Amino acid sequence: MDKLGTNILNNSQNDSVFDLQSLDKLRSAAQKDPTAALQQVASQFEAMFMQMLMKQMRQGIEAFESDSPMNNQRVKQYTQMYDQQMSSDLSSSGALGLADVIVAQLDPSRQGDQNGASLRQSANLPPIPLEKTFNLLEQSTLGTNPALSLPISTNTEKSLTLNGELASKVPTINETNAFVAPARPSTEETAKGQTIIKRQNFASPKEFVEMLYPVAEKLAKQSGVSPLAIIAQAALETGWGKKVIANKDGSSSHNLFGIKADSRWKGDSSVVNTLEYRQGVAAQEKAAFRSYESLEESVSDYLKFIQGPRYTRAREVSADGAKYAIELQRAGYATDPNYANKIISIMNSKHLAQHREQAGEL
Repeated sequence: MDKLGTNILNNSQNDSVFDLQSLDKLRSAAQKDPTAALQQVASQFEAMFMQMLMKQMRQGIEAFESDSPMNNQRVKQYTQMYDQQMSSDLSSSGALGLADVIVAQLDPSRQGDQNGASLRQSANLPPIPLEKTFNLLEQSTLGTNPALSLPISTNTEKSLTLNGELASKVPTINETNAFVAPARPSTEETAKGQTIIKRQNFASPKEFVEMLYPVAEKLAKQSGVSPLAIIAQAALETGWGKKVIANKDGSSSHNLFGIKADSRWKGDSSVVNTLEYRQGVAAQEKAAFRSYESLEESVSDYLKFIQGPRYTRAREVSADGAKYAIELQRAGYATDPNYANKIISIMNSKHLAQHREQAGEL
């Protein structure tokens, strides 16, 4: 038996991934000597990564096992347990080498190790700016695993609310499959000379506000709703226009407010995954959302939508954006328990500072 096989055999005899006392042992070791326990923790992370690889490989051959007599729940359960143990054994033997990289980054004081910063400098690579990192993360999660689209923690949301500076990074409520439109908003002229925004891919929150605020201000005059609240709510629902729900053919639904297509809706709709909160627990569900011809039509329909008796109290305080957001949440507009706080945070952000001053909502 080769050295690697011997190490795996020895590790499997000494450590079991299903040993409930292993975590207590690791905690005790970390208290006595954090540096010594670092290698074990890094190995655990390597094992998790290896489990993901093995799971993907198993899924890749499922199609060839559909007619196999071994394709049953008991075998699958055993295979899953076997893969978990194998991942743990391989990581303990250092087969992948990922644990050593983690240790080198977390404990650069070890001789011969280099931390991540020094490795970047040796390759003459400049550090990635924080703003660019946010953008890369945002692009990587569009239309991917729903688990990556869960809202940020409550503590983080509170910190965003305090200063409003990072309000543009607040995740969208629905986190649906995002619509990616052309590089710039395209418009068309009507017979009356009105400009209709047909499609959008807003490059920044500033562009989103500049394009939509005049529309919101014009349509809100009849209803009395604060244009700031309209823009802030649309920004929250769509990630500043970057995550508008897409139709089946890939075109934009122009749905800025996450309004669902119930039995009262006679127009087009788009069925997508959405994040809903049931008794405080977030869960992915499929739902049909209204589809519009333009963004103006979306804003207009939203203002009609809130004319229902359910939102009477919200309309009574609609001139005050913050109070309006609170009453919307109380009326059950969205299931997110922090819906109003997120809208208020965006209203207080730097992106709406100029319009906030003009409207007197400081």
